[in-house]
Amino acid sequence: MKGLINRSFKSLGDASFDSRALHVVNSMTDNSHFPLLQDRLPVIKAAEEKFAADLAAAKTLGRHAVAVKKESRSVLARLLSSLALLIMAQTDDVVLLVTTGFVLRKKNEPRVVTAPTSIALSAGINSGEIMSTVSRPKGAQSFLHQICEVVAGSEERAWISTASTSNKHLFSNLQPGKLYAVRCGAVGPKGQLAFSPIAAMYAQ
Repeated sequence: MKGLINRSFKSLGDASFDSRALHVVNSMTDNSHFPLLQDRLPVIKAAEEKFAADLAAAKTLGRHAVAVKKESRSVLARLLSSLALLIMAQTDDVVLLVTTGFVLRKKNEPRVVTAPTSIALSAGINSGEIMSTVSRPKGAQSFLHQICEVVAGSEERAWISTASTSNKHLFSNLQPGKLYAVRCGAVGPKGQLAFSPIAAMYAQ
């Protein structure tokens, strides 16, 4: 069965949001279904700890303390949303998604975003850079840019993902002379993910 992660936390109070974030971190830590995302967790854990500390400090209702708490919540929410996108880029299997600690959206919600219809690749200014640009389809709120090295004789794709609000992305630190495949997913307001066609280019 297919599913989607609910990436909105606006309905949660601060204490509930902190509990949700901690639950996601604990659920994802050493989660064997998502080994490639383990390096994302320390940053999210640090952001959760900062938010928890700022939340406690804001109980004094001091104007500065409340402002700091709001900003740290915003940072943590963005990190969790990006993690959710990376998870859904790997799988839409409900059995696996429920192990992440995120709340899933109700099934059968309508798709309100279409896939980018075109993708253009060009060499960056520096060696080992590829610039990717896709069309911005109606309903797209953000994008998931993906790249992988093309291995001769292998059909497997080890996609490396980067979440962004821009329909353009510069991939860097690539190995000159290597062939890379690139695609980009448009993300809708309900977390829908629709991918562009795959393009390929040799890094210069």
